[in-house]
Amino acid sequence: MENRPPANGQAQPPVLLSVQGLSLEYARRHAFRAKRTETHALRDVSFDLREGETLALVGPSGSGKSSLAKCLVLLETPSTGRILYRGTDILQLPPEARREVRGEMHLIFQDASTALNPRWTVTEIVREPLTIHSKGLSSAESTRLVIEALEQVELGANWHARRPRELSGGQRQRVALARALMLRPKLLILDEALASLDLSAQGQLGNLLLELQQRYAMSYLYVTHDMRMASVLAHHFAVLDGGRIVPRTLPTELIAGTLQPVS
Repeated sequence: MENRPPANGQAQPPVLLSVQGLSLEYARRHAFRAKRTETHALRDVSFDLREGETLALVGPSGSGKSSLAKCLVLLETPSTGRILYRGTDILQLPPEARREVRGEMHLIFQDASTALNPRWTVTEIVREPLTIHSKGLSSAESTRLVIEALEQVELGANWHARRPRELSGGQRQRVALARALMLRPKLLILDEALASLDLSAQGQLGNLLLELQQRYAMSYLYVTHDMRMASVLAHHFAVLDGGRIVPRTLPTELIAGTLQPVS
């Protein structure tokens, strides 16, 4: 894989996602105390992600990266702040409007096996978003879209009837990516999505992500502790540590700096 061409020198694309002053607190009750304490997972986090670009959100384990990813897809409710998608604060939307926005963004976790129904075939798993979002397609049309999505992630017909336990880690991630593509999302949030794969599978999926981004002008928020992959995939970087966005320098300095990958 080659490094991304710099975004500088070109007209800035519109901002797709703007996170403003986001904080997340958890109340913790102690076994032998009546008093509860607050744990701050995120503190005043702000950043912008533009259309068709990749922002790498890098940081060590426990820095708040996964908490942030869950807030963006509304699996967690932040304590304060705003999440603007195309200029609209999704936290203020009614349920039906939130559902529409959720169809345009998708979260892929590190271990796809935890998000794939082990009893379903690959075809059933990839078809699921069409069912959830009630697209009203005929069986033939939905089957065509499933086959198309699986072809895009290079899983041919001999994989369609298999179940997650019959797939390798890289193949399960491809299934998760195919499922994400079903609704043509504008934003993919990749939460350590390549971290559990070997170097060969990382390279293959990394190239696939670059190709899909170019084809569909998708934006990626690449959540990772892996400086090497981040430098390949990302146009821009933000460093999260202790729940805060911290000052950072150039990507090459980040790779050689004090922030080290965590095994």
